[in-house]
Amino acid sequence: MTAMDSRKASSVAAGAAIFSVGMLLSRILGMLRESLLNITFGNSDTIGAYKLAFLIPDLFYYLLAGGAMSAAFIPVFTSYLSRGEDKEAHLVGSTISTFLLIAMVICVGICIIFAPQILWLLPASHKFTPTAFNLCVLLSRIMCVMLIFTAQSAHLTGILNSYRHFLTPVIVWNVYALSSLFGITVMSKMPLFGGSPQNPSIYGVAYSIVLGAFLQAVIQFPVAIKHGFHFKLMLDFGHEGVRQILRLFGPMTISLSLSQINILAVPMLIGSSFGLLAVNDINNANKIVMLPFSLFAMAIGTAVFPTMAQQVAMGQHEAFRAMLSKAVKIVILLSMPSAICMLILADPLCALLYGGGKFTLQGVHASAYVLALFAMGVIGLGVAQVVNRAFYSLHDTITPTIVSVGMVLSNFICSWLIAFYTPFKYGSVALATTVTLTASTIVLIELLRRRLHGIDGKALLGVTSKSFIAALLMGIVIYLLASHFPSTVAGRRLLPEFHWSAPYLPFSSADVVEKVLRITLQQRVGMAIRICLSLFAGFVVYAGVLWAWKVEELKVIFDRFAGKLRKRQGA
Repeated sequence: MTAMDSRKASSVAAGAAIFSVGMLLSRILGMLRESLLNITFGNSDTIGAYKLAFLIPDLFYYLLAGGAMSAAFIPVFTSYLSRGEDKEAHLVGSTISTFLLIAMVICVGICIIFAPQILWLLPASHKFTPTAFNLCVLLSRIMCVMLIFTAQSAHLTGILNSYRHFLTPVIVWNVYALSSLFGITVMSKMPLFGGSPQNPSIYGVAYSIVLGAFLQAVIQFPVAIKHGFHFKLMLDFGHEGVRQILRLFGPMTISLSLSQINILAVPMLIGSSFGLLAVNDINNANKIVMLPFSLFAMAIGTAVFPTMAQQVAMGQHEAFRAMLSKAVKIVILLSMPSAICMLILADPLCALLYGGGKFTLQGVHASAYVLALFAMGVIGLGVAQVVNRAFYSLHDTITPTIVSVGMVLSNFICSWLIAFYTPFKYGSVALATTVTLTASTIVLIELLRRRLHGIDGKALLGVTSKSFIAALLMGIVIYLLASHFPSTVAGRRLLPEFHWSAPYLPFSSADVVEKVLRITLQQRVGMAIRICLSLFAGFVVYAGVLWAWKVEELKVIFDRFAGKLRKRQGA
């Protein structure tokens, strides 16, 4: 390995480590936010309306400015930088930034004007009470303003990642999370937003989301300038680099937005047929699933993407295949045990994170049921992050787009059929999402293997098999320990158990019988200790089995992608 290759490996390693640590803190703050939301507002129409309203700007973001624009922008921007054509890179970056600003202002206008009409497209919106529907409309109009700032923030993140700078983007995620916590604890209780200490207002939380998005963009902009990016307000659609990004952008928008629709929008849309309480419980489960996904898959995918794009641009195809294979294997090794843990500990985890205050035991069981069905999908979702970026590095946006279209259509049809013709009910959205995500990822891997004439498939299958067996042994240990020391809430024992029919869940807050779930601090600490001890013992078993099998990537994980990765690759 050359010195340049070693520096690239080190850069990827450092980027993934920074990303993982920052994302861990961000997700911890995010889980605290969700816990406070549920405790403060309960499993109610209010919180369900808030999360459904958030879906509208979220969809616009992923359709126009989310991962799609970064995925299209980074390979082109990086190619200019790698050739020393900084002036051209700055021109392209400025044009895309200006384009996003104009596009997002238009989207905000559409959201504000047509919010009622958009919400009427929901499957069960006609069943909502007028109060709940109007609340959804008002909240969506407030939160859609964040689009202007989140689009610029995502673009600035792409620029900084191209410069191999990962720290500031990680910091701003945590600023966003802190802003939302400030909204729940302070702004929701301010008369300015219609609240009081005794009666918090959800409007204060909505405004804090906009504040957090604004801070994300403001903090990153001067850092991008410091790293050498020269910004000016301009539009040059005649530039070859801009045209190339826009050509890539269309298919990538469809592909990446469909991926988000598959994991976020379809479950929420189908789930709304079972009421706003179901929307909240599905969202609760989704937040837990996204924790390991963000820590591992997103960290690795984000860190390797600029390097893979540069390897393709410089014709380093062997290095590209090696990095792709290693990244996929590491994602599998980290995602497999995460999936098994969420599957087994669904009830105790949801009780620990969401139970208490106005969030009842009924909501805990419903959230846990959805989580158990979502759990195994985290493997396919994680691997897809790396595989999709491999296609984008090759400037192939059509293949993942076609696969994504088939995935979402299959998910929607399966979710609908399972929801209304089986006992799974609102859990159908998680089951169908898991199945379609896994199937589509397998298809993408096979297509990529054919495209590259091999991706070390035998080694990938071997790592997957070993990881699965080790995770099963880990799961047995966790199950036995968690069953021996079960958590007790409201006089009921929370055991690791599987439900094959959906727990009963009322359609609206008016039908909820249980009003308050009392969990003392001592009970919550006890639950946390039992869960942590079970997880620790399980992971010792998992790591021990893989170590005995001499799985090479385990050493990379233990090194946290740091200096030893460079030494081992250079040996």
